[in-house]
Amino acid sequence: MKVRIALVAVLALGLTASLAVAAPAKGPKGKTETTTTTTAKKAKKACRPNVSLILKGKLVAVAVADDQLSFTMDVNRTNRHARAYKGKTVAVQVNAKTKIRLHGKRVLLGALTVGDVAYRLDVQARVCKKATGEPAPPLAVRVVAKRVKPAPTTTTTT
Repeated sequence: MKVRIALVAVLALGLTASLAVAAPAKGPKGKTETTTTTTAKKAKKACRPNVSLILKGKLVAVAVADDQLSFTMDVNRTNRHARAYKGKTVAVQVNAKTKIRLHGKRVLLGALTVGDVAYRLDVQARVCKKATGEPAPPLAVRVVAKRVKPAPTTTTTT
């Protein structure tokens, strides 16, 4: 009988010792210590566009430089997320992932030149949500451009 009690006590002591060794080290406030999570949290705080905007209007200007690609458009119609841009002239940024189409064919931003031909633009853009009332410059995801047909001139003979 004494041997059984001693054997159960040794097994219980061994089980608690193995659980204590297998548990992860606790840091301050009962959290496990990880150094990579602090750098990941700082990276998440960077602006990631999370609001989708639909802008419709006419092309005003195109700026193609080595460091920045953008175009300016007069916005006539928007979705509800982009209502701050309605009726204004907006500079829309473009990056390498932006898909620009002219009459169904994929083109570069330089193909949209402002001159004799007027373009109607349908732009799907993304923007970071800010707490301030000033709207942030949108980043275009897709741009569909169509040439505006000139109004027919009617001549009347007297």
